[in-house]
Amino acid sequence: MFKASNISEMEKFLLSKSSTDDFVFSANKRGVPDGVLSADDIRRDVAIFARLLIRVYVGWPMHDEITKMRILKHLINVYNNAHEMPAGEFFKLLKPVVADIQDNHISIRFGTTRFGTKYKKPYKNVGKNIAGNKIVRGEMRDGGVAAIGFSAMIRSDEFKNAVVDFGKNILPKSNALIIDLRGNTGGNSWYSDLFAEHLCGAWIDSMQAVYVRTNRDAKEFLSVVYPTAPWAKLPESEELVVWKTGKNYTPDITKAYMKPIYILTDRQTGSSAEMFLLRMMHHPRAVVVGDNSSGTEVFGNVGRSMLPNSQIKVSIGMNYRVLSQENFELNGVTPNIKCPENTDALTVALREIANQQILSQAMNSNSKTL
Repeated sequence: MFKASNISEMEKFLLSKSSTDDFVFSANKRGVPDGVLSADDIRRDVAIFARLLIRVYVGWPMHDEITKMRILKHLINVYNNAHEMPAGEFFKLLKPVVADIQDNHISIRFGTTRFGTKYKKPYKNVGKNIAGNKIVRGEMRDGGVAAIGFSAMIRSDEFKNAVVDFGKNILPKSNALIIDLRGNTGGNSWYSDLFAEHLCGAWIDSMQAVYVRTNRDAKEFLSVVYPTAPWAKLPESEELVVWKTGKNYTPDITKAYMKPIYILTDRQTGSSAEMFLLRMMHHPRAVVVGDNSSGTEVFGNVGRSMLPNSQIKVSIGMNYRVLSQENFELNGVTPNIKCPENTDALTVALREIANQQILSQAMNSNSKTL
């Protein structure tokens, strides 16, 4: 039975029990195991899970020593006490590991059950996304208010065409803009980033720097899950490596949409939806309404693997992003106008726009009188 008193010894022990050859990326023909795992099965899966965390997960070097010590002690305890058990019971034993990590992206999944961090903030109802059951929905509302809802961020022709149509046929006729990101947990930011560029009149970076891991384990993992990754050809290193840095955070007001912009968010607004939000926060006319976003942007670009015996799926971040806002992970963007529980953020935004229009008309009237 292994015993250790420091992080380095525990890491070394767990890493000695697996190799990158043990990485698995797809389920075998059995699907979700319904039989009993042996003690050796358990020990092997623990060792592989540990390797994914210690050598591949970009957040491991960033988390504090207390968190690492607690995780490693737990994994070694499961390893030392391995015995026959159903895969579902083993899944329960791994839950405390991801629960202890302050990262909204990291998770394990067994069958249809997903489990993540225990630090996730509670959801507060501030209304449903206007996109409804569509991915994108744009419309012109009363008072010349253009509104577009994104229920997810995806890279598809349908998504692109809907955004382009909105930008050409609705946005130019508007007096104000509402962008609904409520319930949008993210996806692929390709076209939403371009929409942010259109609104800001320039490319706006969402981060200050992005770090990646390029040790041998991380490179072998990347070669399977994302072989065309832009950082794939960076030289091998045991240290975190800077992949890219942000350069511009200033909109071009001569080209930007310079009318009022209201962005609706809630605790489900995350990942690439937050990437869009972080770009738009540099816009001088942008106002965020609703509840805090989820805070799911520091550890991103998720890679997925599988523990071979239990077939538990493991999702880990491969990018560490340094953002302008401190303590972003799990906390997210705090709205300019925070809505109470069960208050519709859309209604609040429309009321703000109407009040602004009334004020503007009154000021113009007074100006003409003078």
